[in-house]
Amino acid sequence: MNKLIAAHFMRLKKDKCFWICTLLTVFAAVFQNLDSYFMSKKYNFTCTLESMFFSFIMLMTMLSPVFCSLFSGTEFSDGTIRNKLAVGHNRTNVYLSSLILCGIVNILLCIAYMIPCLCLGIPLFGFFTISLKAVLIQMGCCLVLAIAYAALYTTIAMLNQNRAVTAVICIMGMFLLLFFGTLLHSRLGEPETYGPYVYVSETGELVQEEDSPNPFYVGGTRRVIYEFLDEALPGGQTCSLSSSNSSLYEESGKPVRLILYSALLSLLSTGLGIYFFRKKDIK
Repeated sequence: MNKLIAAHFMRLKKDKCFWICTLLTVFAAVFQNLDSYFMSKKYNFTCTLESMFFSFIMLMTMLSPVFCSLFSGTEFSDGTIRNKLAVGHNRTNVYLSSLILCGIVNILLCIAYMIPCLCLGIPLFGFFTISLKAVLIQMGCCLVLAIAYAALYTTIAMLNQNRAVTAVICIMGMFLLLFFGTLLHSRLGEPETYGPYVYVSETGELVQEEDSPNPFYVGGTRRVIYEFLDEALPGGQTCSLSSSNSSLYEESGKPVRLILYSALLSLLSTGLGIYFFRKKDIK
């Protein structure tokens, strides 16, 4: 296992996709901080460090399927995996070494955003306005989710020998997860009622309307199901964690649930991936 991981890191040093993803992440962090600063000065509004700091999880989510699919797919196209098995390496170790590498890369992409964001953001906007404990909790949830994404994409990549097909499946899967997560997040954010509001009637009088029910509000059993899916699916977690949402800490046990769901996804996808990879006919 150690030799396999060491070989992966030797290859990672020369991997163009990894360095491109890292540079894009650093550029995004610098651009977002500078753009937010100039916009806040131009339109005279207050911008906080945490409002952009946690964007790293959204960026990592979009870059992870690209790297994981190409890195593992290249091993199939170059015959590297076949050679590893031919010299006696265990299939489980081959699979886990790829998973560990992809998980570390996802975490490195997160760090590549956080460091320039802190270096620029603290002088421009000051320190976090939320507690340090809240920041660390949200960061912990994000990093566990990053590992869950690595496990999911590694499973797809290791069970498909066609690099192009693997990349398409991973990228399309990412978009579907984000679309579904955004949809759930927006529906759960709908208020139960509209109003009260005041308007001017045709006679020029001020009229106050009472609260009116919101037809798009999700309640009852359906809301419970939506909330479960929003927390359990990685797309919903990404939408929740990419913003400094104070409700994450106000709701008792929510950070623990997010970590457990991410860990469960990692274990489930890894277990299924290893099982089918051991039975796979490597050409």
